Amino acid sequence: MPKKDYYETLGVSRDAKEKDIKKAYRRLAKQYHPDTYKGDKKEAEEKFKEISEAYEVLVDKDKRAKYDQIGSRVADEAFGPEGFDWSHFTHSQDVEDIFGSAIFDSFFRSAASPGFAGSGGIFDTLFGTREGIQRPVRGVDVRLNLDITLEDAALGAEKRIEVPMSRTCKACGGSGTRSGKSGACPYCKGTGQIRNVQNREGTRVITATVCPQCRGTGRATYDLCNVCGGTGAVSKRTKILLKIKKGAYTGYEIKIPKAGRPPESRIGGEPGDLYVVLNVLPHPIFERRGDDLYMRTPVSFAQAALGGEAVVTTIDSKHVKVKIPAETQTNTQFRLRGLGMPRLNDGQGDMYVEVAVQTPKNLTERQKELLREALVGA
Repeated sequence: MPKKDYYETLGVSRDAKEKDIKKAYRRLAKQYHPDTYKGDKKEAEEKFKEISEAYEVLVDKDKRAKYDQIGSRVADEAFGPEGFDWSHFTHSQDVEDIFGSAIFDSFFRSAASPGFAGSGGIFDTLFGTREGIQRPVRGVDVRLNLDITLEDAALGAEKRIEVPMSRTCKACGGSGTRSGKSGACPYCKGTGQIRNVQNREGTRVITATVCPQCRGTGRATYDLCNVCGGTGAVSKRTKILLKIKKGAYTGYEIKIPKAGRPPESRIGGEPGDLYVVLNVLPHPIFERRGDDLYMRTPVSFAQAALGGEAVVTTIDSKHVKVKIPAETQTNTQFRLRGLGMPRLNDGQGDMYVEVAVQTPKNLTERQKELLREALVGA
């Protein structure tokens, strides 16, 4: 990529203030706007893009500071290997402020702006269309909490959940209109919005609200589909089979593409995604700590004193013997390798068994006498 001097492009000094940079861009934007430039329109288009790239960097404090440090290499970081294009430009409002609302509409939304291909004019080329039927807008992602048992998390499970999903309207085939043709709402001119411009103490305040006539669809109300109301899609509750992996944990997310909220008041937009967030419920026997499981099991006084075996049940319902050495004290832990929770990627945690020595109850006088003889003074 050839070296670029953004300060030279805008004709400002390296210590220029923000207001000077904006003033320079305003002057050059008016000079090289393709709709008013009297020379080569293609040349004007390239120049307009060049000064806009420089403006994008220098008017942004962080980008400008980095540019002052590393020079034109900042373009690689900010715009990628392909260089600057209009998708990187974040100051369309500044352009509107330069040309004014009425002139901006004329210049940037004209269907026949010279020097720019397509039917949307320079505004479409630079910033995406606002005039005519709106482009598809993606629906909102949805998060759903789902409670599962520890057994579900350990063994894996399948759950059927019911969610509202967007489906193409069969009545209109997704067109949003009864006729199947695109007709712009005359009230908002197809934008789906009503824009209001006010001047308050020298500051232009622009507000936008959803068009009450077409409810934001941009479609002519006389031709809206009666079923979907012009959105081209309907919401239908759908059952989804959700597969839970072994080793799932609280907070684990399962993504279901296009099962989120349908696009609101838009034509042709696809639904958002659905994220099911798992919550593993507490277990009456096991306590989970990461990939390990902890449990407590009772052993008799005789087992603890003389030694023996205790039988415990694992999370997957297997019976396992635990060897209890003689003279085992209460709260002693035994580690059973590989009998804990499965790991999502590979392997398995351990299971820890803590013993609780039970003191015998309801002893007979003879039993008490024998214990005294065996233990008192031991």
